[in-house]
Amino acid sequence: MSEVIGEEATYYQYRLLRKSYISRPVIWSYVSLALIMFFISLLFFTWFGVLCYFLSFITMIWVHFVISRSVLLLSKRYLQNWSFSRRLPWIGMVPTQYVNYHFFSKMHLHITWISLVLIFIFVIAGPIAFSINLLFWHFWLLLPRFYCICWLFRERKDGLLKVTSQDISYYIQ
Repeated sequence: MSEVIGEEATYYQYRLLRKSYISRPVIWSYVSLALIMFFISLLFFTWFGVLCYFLSFITMIWVHFVISRSVLLLSKRYLQNWSFSRRLPWIGMVPTQYVNYHFFSKMHLHITWISLVLIFIFVIAGPIAFSINLLFWHFWLLLPRFYCICWLFRERKDGLLKVTSQDISYYIQ
């Protein structure tokens, strides 16, 4: 029986190229940016700014979710490999398994530009406090992903990325 399993099984051998650990001070620095923006909103826009702060956070998470879900649905093969995370620093859609680095960067490029267009519409049509907070939350939510993309900029683009709450790993097959 074990011989049959050995013949039919598929073995994947990945070689780790780079690994970056996410330390607690980095996460606390990341959270402190949000707290600083909270106090800036309170200082410059009073309680209306605080309301816009929370509404823009919810709005931007929803916008990122809709865009990433749409990209995943259009790709048709990656949907089951992604899930919504509420853990810092990866708030939003994150890969639960190995994901192609090229697809990871392409998806976040779509999220970046489509969200910036929507923020520009809010700059024209909405209050300035809401627009500034939207812009802040957009970059705050994408900051760990941008770090990951910049960290792997000089590496081969055909590798696989594994994202966990403690580290980022880059493998090649």
